[in-house]
Amino acid sequence: MAGSTLYKGAMNCSCIAVDWGTTNRRAWALGPGGAVLRERADASGLLAVQDRRFAESLEAFLGDWRGSGVPIVIAGMAGSRMGWAEVPYVAAPVPLADLARNLMKVGHVAGSECWIVPGVSVDSGSQPEVMRGEECQILGALLAQGQTEGTFLLPGTHSKWARVSDRSLIAFRTYITGELFNLLRQSGTLAQLMTGDSSDEAAFARGVRAAGPHGELLNRLFSARSLALFGRLDGQAIASYVSGMLIASEMRDALAAWPDLARTSVICVGSAAILARYGTCATLLGLELQGIDNKDVLPVALFWIAQQAGLVPQ
Repeated sequence: MAGSTLYKGAMNCSCIAVDWGTTNRRAWALGPGGAVLRERADASGLLAVQDRRFAESLEAFLGDWRGSGVPIVIAGMAGSRMGWAEVPYVAAPVPLADLARNLMKVGHVAGSECWIVPGVSVDSGSQPEVMRGEECQILGALLAQGQTEGTFLLPGTHSKWARVSDRSLIAFRTYITGELFNLLRQSGTLAQLMTGDSSDEAAFARGVRAAGPHGELLNRLFSARSLALFGRLDGQAIASYVSGMLIASEMRDALAAWPDLARTSVICVGSAAILARYGTCATLLGLELQGIDNKDVLPVALFWIAQQAGLVPQ
């Protein structure tokens, strides 16, 4: 963790923004106008916190940033059921300004109040959808681009495709692409939720119906093994082969659900590496993708939320 020298006299910090996910954590010390003064990251996501000691973990992470008394605004899975405190979702369609109106105060760290941003849910009846953290990335991308609407792709463990109109999040879809790639049966959020060994035939049948009429992916994935056995795919290429297949399946489904995407530009928010992979896939499928590095959007969004909530001056 990088060292730094704060506070108010030298750095004039007005807010600390934190992105706290399942496996990783990032933080930014922000100046009065939202400029990033310092940043740091570690691998102490929720799964690394012992005995639910989230306040102690955050205090140790902030280190020499402590003691300022400035607000700490947190996005991501820290507000989930397995996180610091379960913050209720706000239901879509929802103005993104409502994120600031529904902050939850969860405690103090060295004199600083800690607030968690709510996630967003949508429940059409057949399949509820939820997100935590991506709503802030969408907001940050809108603010950075000076836009009020658009279609957004947020790749990750659970990739999100979202639609925004008049700065309101109106709909989104989730794909478990990343978790599948990382062997969901061995680790990840689904593994954390699975309990017991009993069989539920009705639930199994419901899952079969939810899969829909086109089950090509499960058959095609086997080709990673069969092509290798027949000497048609080198072992060093298998991971990339599978990754391409999963991302293409995700994109094809999103295009089937929202056919107008083929005529618009989709804003993709992610790391440089993942932007490259999704960009290549989009080009091959005839989809226009505009990439934005995710490290640039969260500080903007969390500072704006802090302002709207009255935690820092406008």
